[in-house]
Amino acid sequence: MRIAVDLHIHSCLSPCADNDMTPWNIVGMAKVKGLDAVAICDHNSVGNLRAALKAGAEYGVCVVPGMEVTSREDIHLLCYFPTLAQALQMQARVEDSQPFIQNKAALFGEQILVDEDDNRVGQTERLLLTACELTLTEIAALAQSLGGVMVPAHINKGANSLLPILGFMPEEPSLPTVEIYGMQPHSALGRLCITSSDAHQLCDILEQGYELLVEEVTPQGIIQALKLGQAQSQ
Repeated sequence: MRIAVDLHIHSCLSPCADNDMTPWNIVGMAKVKGLDAVAICDHNSVGNLRAALKAGAEYGVCVVPGMEVTSREDIHLLCYFPTLAQALQMQARVEDSQPFIQNKAALFGEQILVDEDDNRVGQTERLLLTACELTLTEIAALAQSLGGVMVPAHINKGANSLLPILGFMPEEPSLPTVEIYGMQPHSALGRLCITSSDAHQLCDILEQGYELLVEEVTPQGIIQALKLGQAQSQ
């Protein structure tokens, strides 16, 4: 079946996102816009995923546990997992390889944590925008070992994007799916290309438009489609 998805949305935990990008607001907006599935991918953290999963269950929107990891090469990489537990394991590994730099909210923005019911409970003190010491290849292998998949984010964008930084598409690791910014092709470079909003404001979340072919509307079904890449659309 084909489902409407937006697999790259930032919550208020990301310092670059608006404070009203709470998990319940995001999933509620996705429901209003007719999306079947979303993924909240905050920078190097999954701190607001528990609330997003609860909101997804309430609104009937599939929420894929995700995070946007910044590699040693300074490339943004979207990592998706079947469960919150696996996403939390990824977060722990990323934190262990990331230097602690105190966030300056006045400069970078607040990093707001909420509880399961969207109530603000605090902030993350560690600056989440900092790159970790894990390489592109290591992040791909780690995500796979945890039952997930890694998708390079906005590969055609400027900063923090694979093509501008490396200058080519690497043969290793295997990248069956990539995210394209501002375009809606379903395949290019022999890969499946997904389009997401990279939303930092509620109004930027995608309307119905980009569709992904999946066997089931679950995190595992979506991850399987991303692992198959171009082959899943044939």
